[in-house]
Amino acid sequence: MPVNGNYQLITDNVMDLSHIDHVHGEIITTRGQLTPLVPKVTDDERSVMARWEWTQAPAMLIFNQFLPDPDGEARHFFNITWTPPGNIQLSVGATQDAEASLDLDGCTAQYDLHTVTPESADRTHYFFATRRNHREDDGEYNEQKIKAMHAAFEDEDVPIIEAVHAEMKTTDFFSLSPVLMSNDVAPVKVRKLLSKLISKEHQARAEKVAY
Repeated sequence: MPVNGNYQLITDNVMDLSHIDHVHGEIITTRGQLTPLVPKVTDDERSVMARWEWTQAPAMLIFNQFLPDPDGEARHFFNITWTPPGNIQLSVGATQDAEASLDLDGCTAQYDLHTVTPESADRTHYFFATRRNHREDDGEYNEQKIKAMHAAFEDEDVPIIEAVHAEMKTTDFFSLSPVLMSNDVAPVKVRKLLSKLISKEHQARAEKVAY
């Protein structure tokens, strides 16, 4: 889908999922459990990963009907991994089994891919795909699922991203001296790592031309 905004704002949005509590509707609400949590963030020379773990009742509505007790409490996780220049893998799941691992194998879960491709500094092509480990062979449910994801992005995420881009009037995020909060750790790390990699690539090209 086309977005009238800089590609790094889309990455910011996905890497900080505390926005779910304030932007999205009932279907993926975390009942306010995500906002107070500081995600565990790990990074290396080519990636940044953020992880949340929490408990809520009922479970996220994208999962609760596939759990033993739809209205009961469930443990949840988010795993989000960014790799350059604009690829994000997002896993989310829930379980009511106290012994189950909080991962794709131990939970009723889904696995999403998000990719951003800049058309210009002010416009981005946003691609996404999803798969799940439940109700796998239901074509009608597939159609409902993809429509719901489109609606969440187009009606909730994208208008905010586009409004922020228009208000910033620059793609130089740090020049605006932003106030950063604890839930900004992952997107800030992504921005800094990407800037470092871009500078390194420019330097390598300049040295090649000079040679």
